[in-house]
Amino acid sequence: MQKVTYEDLCTIERDSEGRIRLIEMNVVNVNKLNSEIALSIQEKLNNTTSSKFYIRLGSFTGSKLLSGRGPNVEVRMSTIGAVTTSIKSEFTETGINQTMHKIYIDISCNVSLLSPFKDLDEQITAQVLLSETVISGDIPDSYYDLEGMSPEDTMNMMN
Repeated sequence: MQKVTYEDLCTIERDSEGRIRLIEMNVVNVNKLNSEIALSIQEKLNNTTSSKFYIRLGSFTGSKLLSGRGPNVEVRMSTIGAVTTSIKSEFTETGINQTMHKIYIDISCNVSLLSPFKDLDEQITAQVLLSETVISGDIPDSYYDLEGMSPEDTMNMMN
């Protein structure tokens, strides 16, 4: 991932005057990166042995009074299921003539805690930013920030 640049993931097409006409995702590179990340994470999870730790018996009761009390109970943590990943692309306004384009990956995997009393399943999710760039456009001749204004207030301002 350290060698991935915005240009690897997107192609910017400009018109004869240098203005951006089109931003196109490089689907082959994006899908390849998505697959490589998912396979790498899945491989690490598959090669991870289950870890064990200890929790006090009173913590399993759900009572605050008994929490942290009693003898230690061995709990094993192991990963189950498959890792899922998806690439997301987002455009956000950062100024009058600027737009931020972010490309990130959503990662999700399931973890299971196995104990003699109860098994707990938890889904762990993370979002990792892959690349971002600021796209600058032309500076407008005039600018009106109409966000939060009612249609009536907007019309009164224009008159």
